[in-house]
Amino acid sequence: MILQVLAVENQSYIDYGMPVRCMGYDAAEYSRQLKERKQERRLLGRHKEESEEELKTTMDEKLSGILRSDRLHPVYTICLYSGEEPWDGPRKLSDMMEFDPEESVRSLFKDYPLTLFCINEQKGFEEFHSGLKQLFRAMNCRKDKEKMSELMKNEAYAHLSKETWEAIAVMTDNAAMLQKKDLYKTINGEEEEYNMCQALEELLEERESMGEKRGRREGRNEGRNEGNLEKTKIVVRNLLRMGFSVDDICKAAECAPALVEEMQQCFRGGEKKSKY
Repeated sequence: MILQVLAVENQSYIDYGMPVRCMGYDAAEYSRQLKERKQERRLLGRHKEESEEELKTTMDEKLSGILRSDRLHPVYTICLYSGEEPWDGPRKLSDMMEFDPEESVRSLFKDYPLTLFCINEQKGFEEFHSGLKQLFRAMNCRKDKEKMSELMKNEAYAHLSKETWEAIAVMTDNAAMLQKKDLYKTINGEEEEYNMCQALEELLEERESMGEKRGRREGRNEGRNEGNLEKTKIVVRNLLRMGFSVDDICKAAECAPALVEEMQQCFRGGEKKSKY
């Protein structure tokens, strides 16, 4: 099986430098793979049990640090735009360039097209047949309580996977749903399902019955802090699965090493359980 690297960059606002940003992410991932491959080759060269034939390299290969036959895994970066305003930013690198109309070397320029998916440009999401359909529909009406309430009458939202539930909660900035998801968990055969219809209905009732404004504000702040921690844990867990180092995860998730190490232990514990 050939590994493919799919990266999704969620964008809530229009970034007019997005092609350069995504191109930088791709280049960074290729650099990481190249560095890893060079390290593997150095370690391989130290193993005395390897045959001379396997260790034969040309001078160019030695200088490069990799073999001519070595290959990297392709990276596909998708920019997922979830903002409300129509995207009027660049859709490819050349949209950001100022070219001389009479420039003779214009043909040498290599463009970088942005793989952009604007949720607000989509209509029914009928082409999706997974939890993405429910996620994108929820994101499209997250600012409209009436539309969201109407959407939650759809039976599909009563049978969500854990991953879809968490994604909807994070992408709609709903910390309370992250905290209380286990209250709405049901078992359907061997599958776990989560009932967001019931959760949202009870959440709206709870908010309407709150007391004075100060109490509501304190409750929201506390929930937001706990929700932000849950979001950070999800990001850390995903980066651990992708093999990033503790230092890189701390920089990307803006968290302390202790949290990454805690999640690392939980992640390893889950892997051991799954083997038996």
